Order: sequence, then structure tokens, then C-alpha cells
Amino acid sequence: MKKLLGTTLCIWGICMAQTAIAQEKRPVTGTVKDAQGTRLPGVTVGIKHTAAGTVTGADGKFQLNASAKDTLVFSFVGFNKKETAINNQSDLSILLDGSATSLNETVVVGYGVQKKINLSGAVTSVNFDKAMQSRPVTDLSTALSGMAPGVSIAQASGQPGRENATIRIRGVGTLNNADPLVMVDGIESSMSDVNMTDVESISVLKDAAAAAIYGSRAANGVVLVTTKKGKKGKTTVAYNGYYGVQKATRLFNMVNDYPTYMELMNRVATADNPAAVQPFKQTTIDSWRNATDRTLFPNTDWMDVMFGQGNLTGHNVSVAGGSEKTTYYMSLDYLRNNGIMKNTSQDRYMLRLNADHAISKKIKIGANINLTWKDRKEPQDVGTILTNASSSSPGTTPKITDASGTRYGARNTDDENGQLDNPLQYIETWYRPNRQQRTFAKVWGEWEIIDGLKFQVNGAADYWNSAEKSYAEAGAIQNRWNFQKNQVVQTLDQLPANLLQTDSTNLRLAYYATLNYTKNIGQDHHLNVLLGTSSETVKGTLMTASVMNFPTNNTWELGAGLEQPKVGGTSLKNNLLSFFGRVNYDYKGKYLLEANLRRDGSSSFAPGRQWGLYPSFSAAWRLLEEPFIKDAMPGWVNNVKLRASWGKLGNDRIPSFQFMSLYAAGLNYSSGGKITGGLSPQVMANPFITWEKAVSSNLGLDANLFNDHFNVSLDVFNRRTSDILVQLEVSSLYGLNPPYQNVGIVENKGWELTMGYNNKAGAFSYGISGNVSNINNKVVRYQANPDAVGIINGAAVIREGWSIGSLYGYQVAGIFQSDEEVAAWARQRSSGLNKPGDLKYVDIQGDKKIDGSDRVNIGNTIPKWYFGLNLNAGYKGFDLALLFQGVGGVNRYYQDSWYNSSIRFGRQINADFLNAWTPENRETNLPRLTDASNTDNNRASSFWVQDASFVRLKNIQLSYTFPKHFFNNALQSVRVYVNAQNAFTWTKFKGLDPEIADYTKAGIQYPNVRMITGGVNVIF
Repeated sequence: MKKLLGTTLCIWGICMAQTAIAQEKRPVTGTVKDAQGTRLPGVTVGIKHTAAGTVTGADGKFQLNASAKDTLVFSFVGFNKKETAINNQSDLSILLDGSATSLNETVVVGYGVQKKINLSGAVTSVNFDKAMQSRPVTDLSTALSGMAPGVSIAQASGQPGRENATIRIRGVGTLNNADPLVMVDGIESSMSDVNMTDVESISVLKDAAAAAIYGSRAANGVVLVTTKKGKKGKTTVAYNGYYGVQKATRLFNMVNDYPTYMELMNRVATADNPAAVQPFKQTTIDSWRNATDRTLFPNTDWMDVMFGQGNLTGHNVSVAGGSEKTTYYMSLDYLRNNGIMKNTSQDRYMLRLNADHAISKKIKIGANINLTWKDRKEPQDVGTILTNASSSSPGTTPKITDASGTRYGARNTDDENGQLDNPLQYIETWYRPNRQQRTFAKVWGEWEIIDGLKFQVNGAADYWNSAEKSYAEAGAIQNRWNFQKNQVVQTLDQLPANLLQTDSTNLRLAYYATLNYTKNIGQDHHLNVLLGTSSETVKGTLMTASVMNFPTNNTWELGAGLEQPKVGGTSLKNNLLSFFGRVNYDYKGKYLLEANLRRDGSSSFAPGRQWGLYPSFSAAWRLLEEPFIKDAMPGWVNNVKLRASWGKLGNDRIPSFQFMSLYAAGLNYSSGGKITGGLSPQVMANPFITWEKAVSSNLGLDANLFNDHFNVSLDVFNRRTSDILVQLEVSSLYGLNPPYQNVGIVENKGWELTMGYNNKAGAFSYGISGNVSNINNKVVRYQANPDAVGIINGAAVIREGWSIGSLYGYQVAGIFQSDEEVAAWARQRSSGLNKPGDLKYVDIQGDKKIDGSDRVNIGNTIPKWYFGLNLNAGYKGFDLALLFQGVGGVNRYYQDSWYNSSIRFGRQINADFLNAWTPENRETNLPRLTDASNTDNNRASSFWVQDASFVRLKNIQLSYTFPKHFFNNALQSVRVYVNAQNAFTWTKFKGLDPEIADYTKAGIQYPNVRMITGGVNVIF
């Protein structure tokens, strides 16, 4: 019994001792990293069921006192919570997995990266996932359509090699160049020469807080393109290939039945003079209507003749991988794009190599190299060809090719205009080949001087060259035939053949260095300081040469021309020197502050006015980090952040040398009976011009809800650009172009909203995200005269109080139905009277006459609304993605040679005017058809203003990814897909396409295309 009691007491004593040891607090240390091995600062480390805890430092390390039986809880926004028992461990290594939240994203900003959760400025980041990179986008600039709030992407043309889109960020902020600054891997360059499959992400800096680090070039926003890098691990080889066909989204709808066309032309001839002779005899009309030989009696649809089906083929191969010290990414891309118009095509080759190497733990080096080669073919200017094509007739046979060769048609009846155009002849016998090369090379080095202090230096050269020829075949090929008579009726080959050759180059040399210091002060204060300097030099050259009279149509070289050789050329050089800095501070990740300052000096201005200073400030407050707010919030609210910013930006994108007097050379003078070469003054100097300045403010709200499945972001902004360069009116006695002066002011106000939801239900995943923006543009000051009207293009003007490019003209009240109504209305013509069927203009002044003082604002050419919608779903390898985009609240003035009620003899007639007013057809909104000499209905008026709003299914893609076992695990991934670009469009606009870069223009350009492709992605 005593032995049993003794043994029991001994065991009890040992247990008590072990319990005491287990409960004893001792130091526990550790490091927290993410899945990629990056150390995570700011991670909350708590002891479960207690209030004790700490936060990891800048190096991801932590230390606290805990007992062996305790469990540590690690939590960090954007990552899944993790619990780890201490047991006997004293130094822990913790890996946190990223959660399904956008807060964990790393966003590229100026000269660095930030966690999305820590942003205080307005930045939108677009990540290029597998669906995005499988889109057959022929120009990277078009890929952002509908993807970013407040960003307008307009692709005006589907012509191969000319697809580059116009980008506008938060409206149009200047009367001059409103393009944003585009930075590729930290260097200003072109998005058009970046292969889409090479892109890792694109960040759009929209407010001054985000963009001020770029100073004088950032007033119109900044687009940051980051290309892919290699990753440590096994080498990965990927292939993406596709083939597709393309057709125009829409073509002009013209009257192609020639008998109907002739009857309309007869009506036009007698519209104002019933006694006038009708050009087309009834026998001619009847012979066409009864004919069966459509070669000699054609009803030609010139849209079908000029445009058909194109095709494109793309191949891309990439290799990526790396070791502990070296990573690399290399890609080779080829695209062959045959356009929908004959003789329009482009071959594009791209090669990229990105490599990084760690010399030591402290020193890294790297290089980014990109080579681009483009060969574009086109029949001279396509817009000119389309304009000329409107002077064609459906009664013309396009061409005949037989044993005697190729012959192009003219009129087939003497009743027709003898000077008709044949657009097919231009397309097949005019040539303008263009070759472009770009070499982009950047090298960099980074030295971690001490823990938290890094010095980085970057140097780059971006060289671009373009060589272009322009010529047309000479000889009999330029004759035009009447095929009914089988004889030449037009001879165009009256001048010797001419060759014009143009060569231009642009070299950008860039250098920037940064010193970045990160410091945690205790556990609550986090500081990051960036200092830097940059220098850029841009050199450009232009050489032109021409010569005439070539011995054959196969010797289009300058040395083969026999007559009138001419040469010309010019060059330019610009320099920019900058100093910049940024400070980021946060307290417990709760209060976030950022300040930027940049000082730029530019050679674009006169000495004494070359330097500008650009500051910005921003702050953010993460509300849920406040315990009293978090306790009051429901559990489904995961994150709420308020943001505010203010800053000043600049714009140096102005015409060159405006501070100097400009002269034109090559002008001859008569002096002493001799012809002497000389110079002519063009513009008087203004040495006082300076930067355009944009002051921007922004308020924002970000929220993540329902376990981060739902996110919402709202921004309200105001941007006011002042000192805009404007040419003020001067007396006609001045004799020169007026100098530019800093007098204009433009304001853009608006808001943008982004919402998204992503989730899973078993094997089914789904998501929806959308964005909408409202922007109001106003010219606050123009020429310091509220009544001054500046003409941009046609009816589009600049006037104080209106948006840029507002349409200026007469308000239409309907159509005159009788002579009595004409007599009772205000007088519209200086001589003669209107007739029934003419447009009625509103007498704004009430003085019983219609003149220039009755013109008003009749439309807005800058969209007020922009929106995009993304839908996606996936199930067991199948994925479906749809992208919608659109604009609203925008008008276009649509009156041109393809859409008009005043018809010149021998010009096309739009099919809409089959419903034009006649005494028998009064229930119509279209005025009567008249001869081109009657311009009364052609006045700029609201009748010609159309709603150009549209909704477009920009892209739809269906794909299937095969299971790995399908290929016995020999391949990592095999994915097949079908894709439709510009699939459907809903609009009231009647022209070629509602999507256009400049809504002040009617839009006679190469049509946009609908593209259907199929392809495969293979990862080896």
C-alpha cells in the first residue's frame, strides 16, 4: 500500500512538473510567407482564446511569448486564416494561402508595386488571364475595351496594321493631344508593339495621386504595361495558335438596282425645275430592267466589290522557367492578317526576352528585350478610296479579265456621267507598302544596400523606324472602258507615274534611378520612401524623296525614275530631365497616407519657363480596422476603405517649337529678274508659353462583402485643365498664323462604379462584373471670348460652356408640306423660296428669318456614359466568357458623300432615301431629293445628327480544357476554344460603325470587323 501510494505521488509530481513547464511562457519566433515565398509584413499573429498577439515586421518575422500548449492564429487580409499548434517548436515557418479575394492582388504603380488593399489613389488593374490572352486581338490597345471604368477605348478601323485604338481616361482634358502616357516595363513606348500573350497586367492610373509621379506627361492619365517574367522551377513551353475569318460589322446600304437609281436621278434633275431635261431616257431604264447579261447591264453593289471576307492566322510560342538565381521568359509571335479589302494585309513578327539574375543575395540584374517587325500593304489611303467610291454608279462593270488582260469599267451608257470613279481600279493598281521595325531594350540592376534600402538603376533604348512607298501602275491599266461599246471612254494615264518614298525614325534614350527605403517603426508604423531621377532624350528624323516616269511597272525604286527627282527632310530633338519622390505611411494598416512630388524640365519651352512642379496627396482609411466600427458591422462585411486625393499634373504634348518663330523653306522669290529660293515666316514666336496644368481631386469607396465574393468600388472625380494652348484670333492684316497662348480651360466631372461577384457551387464556378462611368465635359474658357466659335471639323466646334466638339447648327422643326406652310414660315433662303419637302429650321431669334444667329447646340460628340459587363462561367473543364461594352449620351453628325439628300450627278444614293419625301410620300422624316446645287437641306442641322450610342458584344469565348489524364499526363494542359470578336452590335446609328475614335467625324474609314476564330493552347 505504501509502495502504491509512493508511486502515485511520484507520477502526480512528474505530471505537475510537466504541466508547469507546458504553461510556462517562453519566446516563440517565426517567419510568415506566401505561396511564392515572399515574406508578408503586417500579418496579425494571435494566441487562440486570448487577447495576446503581435504583427509581423517588414521582413515577415514575429516574436511573442507563448506556452507549448498554445495555438497561434495567423490572419491577413487577402489570405486564408491559419492555426498552428506550438508544441515544442520555438521557431516557426508559416505559409499562408491566398484567399479568393481581389485584395490580395499586387498592383503595378509608378516606379513600384503596391497591394491593392493599400492603394489610396484611383488605379484600375487588368490581369490577363487565359481567356483574355486567347482573344485574337491584333493590337494590344484594343484589349482594354469595357475592362476599366472611366477608360474609353475606341477602335476606329479594322484595317490590318491600323487597328490601334484611341484611349481616353476620364474624358477629354485638353484641346490638344489628349492621349495618355503609355509606359511599357517602365519606359514610354507603344502598346501596338507589345504582344498580348506577353502581358502580365495593365494598370491605369486615373487620378493625380496615382499619376503625379510622372509629372508633366500625366495630365491625361497613365497606362502601365507589365510584361511577363520567368518563375523558378521547371521549364514550361506553351503554344497558342488560332485561325479565323472576318467580315465588316456593317457596310453602307446603297441603291444598287440601276433602273431604280436612274429613276431617282431623273427625279433629282427635275426637283427644282420640272422643265429640266432628265438625264436617263426611259429606253435606257427599260433595257436595263429587262436585260439578263449583268456584265454589260450591271447592278453593281460596290460594297460587295470592295469588301469581302478576310482571314487571319496567329502562332505564339513561349518558354519560361528558372533556377534559384536566374529566371527567364522568351516568346516568339507571328500574325498574318488578310483584311476584308483586297490588297490590305499585314505580317507581324515579335520576339521578346525577359531575364533576371541574382548575382548575390544583395545584387540583381535583368534585361527586357523586344523586337518587332511589321509589313503592311494597302492601296494608298483607304479613306480617300472610300470617298472616291461614292462617285461611282451601280451601272458600272467593275472589271473584266480575259485573254486580252484586265480592263476596268466606266459608264456603260452615254446617259450616265462621264467622269465616274472605279474604286476597284484604285484598290488593285495603287500601292502603299509600309515596313516598321521597333527595337526595345532595357537593362536594370538592383542593390540591396542594407535591410530595407534598395537602389535600382535602369537604362533603355527604344528605336522605331518606318519606311513607306506610294505609287500607282501606269499605262493602259489606268484606262476605263465602256464594255457595251467595247471602247476606252476615260484615260487616266495623262501624267508620268510617280513614286513617293518616306523614311522616318524615332529614338528614345531613357534612364532612371530610384532609391527605395522601407522601415517599420515598432509594430504599428510602416514607412516607405522613394527618391528618383530620370532623363529622356527623343530624336526623330524624316526624309522624303520622289521621282517620276518609270520604264516599267516593276521598277519602283528611286534610282529607276527618269524625271523630276525631289528630296526633303527634317529632324527633331526633345529632352526631359526629372526629379521625383514618394512617401507612403500607414498606421496599423488602418490609416494610409501618400505624397508625391515631381519636378520636370522640358526643352519644349523657352529658357526660364522649362521647369514645372507637380505635387499630389492622398489618404485612405480602412474602417474595419477600427474595433468600434468592426463590432457594429455585420459579419458579411469584410473590408471597407475610404479614399481621397488631390494633385496637380502637367501636359507637355503640344506642337513643337511654339516658343520660336517658324519658317517654311522651299519658297521662291523674284529678285532682280531672277528666281531665288527663300524662306517664308509661318508663325510668330510666343516665348511665354508654358505647361498645360491639370488639377485633379478624387473621392473613393472600396468594399468587399460576403467573404470577399462581392466587391464594389465607387469614385467621384473632378479634373480641371488650365493654361491650354489656344490660337487666339488676330486681324487678317497680320498675315501669319497666330501664336499659341496659354488661355484655355477645360473641366471634366463625373463618377465611376465597379461591381463584381464570383463564387462556386460544387464544380460550377461563375462570375459577373460590370463598370459604368458618367463624365461631363465642359470648355470653361476659350479665346477669352464667350461668343467665340472654333471649328474642329464640319459642324463640330469649340465654344465656352459647351463640351469639346459640340455640334453647332439649326434646330429642325419638321418638313414643309405645302407652299402655304413655306410662306407662313420664317424666310430660310436669301433668294427664292423653299419647296414642300424641304427641312424647316426653327427661328430661334424670332425675327422671321433664318440666319447664323439661329444656330444652337444640337449634339454632344463626347460620350457621357461608358460601360462594360463581363460574364463568365465554368464547369468541369468548360468555360464561357462574354464581354459587353458600350457608350451612351453621344451624337455624330452624319452627312457625307454616302448619306445625303443633295445628290450630284453620278454619285451614289443611300437606300434610306428611297423613303424621301414626295407629294405621294408625305409620312416620312426624310427631306426630298434635290440636285447638289441646292444646299438648303444640307445646312448643319439637327436632322443630320444621329444617336451614336451603342451596346456591343465585344467578345464571346467558349473553351474546353482537357483533363491531364487524357494525354497520360504528358502535357500540363490542352485547351481548345472558339472566339467571336465584335459579335453583335445594337445601335441607332446608320453609318459604318458606331465605334469611332473621333465622334466629330462622319466616319468614312475602313470598317470595323467581326471576327470568328478557333484555336488551341498547349502547355508542355
